[in-house]
Amino acid sequence: MLRFGLICLVLLVCAGCGTTKWTDTSRTATEQLLISYAIDNAVEQINFSVLRGKKVFIKTDAIQAATDYQYLSTAIRQHISTSGGLLCDKLEDSEYIVELRAGAVGTDRNDLLYGVPAITIPSVALNNAATAGAGSTFPEIPFVKKTDQRAVCKVAVFVYHRETGRPLWCSGNRQSESRAKAWWVFGAGPFTKGSIYKGTEFDGGKIPKVIPGISSDNDEGSPPLTVERYFAEPPLVKTDVEKPQNSPDLLNPPAPIPKTIQYGGMTIHR
Repeated sequence: MLRFGLICLVLLVCAGCGTTKWTDTSRTATEQLLISYAIDNAVEQINFSVLRGKKVFIKTDAIQAATDYQYLSTAIRQHISTSGGLLCDKLEDSEYIVELRAGAVGTDRNDLLYGVPAITIPSVALNNAATAGAGSTFPEIPFVKKTDQRAVCKVAVFVYHRETGRPLWCSGNRQSESRAKAWWVFGAGPFTKGSIYKGTEFDGGKIPKVIPGISSDNDEGSPPLTVERYFAEPPLVKTDVEKPQNSPDLLNPPAPIPKTIQYGGMTIHR
């Protein structure tokens, strides 16, 4: 008994507690991933092969009011560069101007509830003016609850000659969507699925395929714009470097010296 009391005393003396501070960003990660995914897919649909070998300046004035316009701008720049276009930071160095416009960059959300929604019952205590009009709020009782959020991106590109103003090419409208779905069943959840997830997940982890009615396959694959790629770098050609004197000419090497020499009817061996 004495030993048990000593153990409890030691535990009380050595016991401690710790706290962790949790913070959230002003925009959820789900919203940002949905928008960037939709931008990647919309930009990937544009064929910039017409700009191969041409010096271009990208004009972004028309998209600066759009959500995540900097991400959209750099995605366009990457796609033009990897398609063979030559990017110019200064307008006067370019041959063609690429104007961007965005018809939509944003999100929508739909909520569906099977069960009893949250209700507020007004108070009838009229004898107290301080509590008159106050009510009691009862939380919702969901049997099945579902949230569907989607992001939409609609972009277009117009290219014209910088000096003459003559049009070269327009891409037409390119639109893409991405989705994230979450649902709860009798309070259990969320089960999440959509473009930004690798299959169906529960509480941040993958669900096994044995659960009936729930597929763990991903809805969509990653767009090629976001896949890692390598590009061949052209070799450096130095034409302004003079060959030093007495240096060997590898392209035209000197003729080899013969091992025997004929001189005056005699043979001289080296």
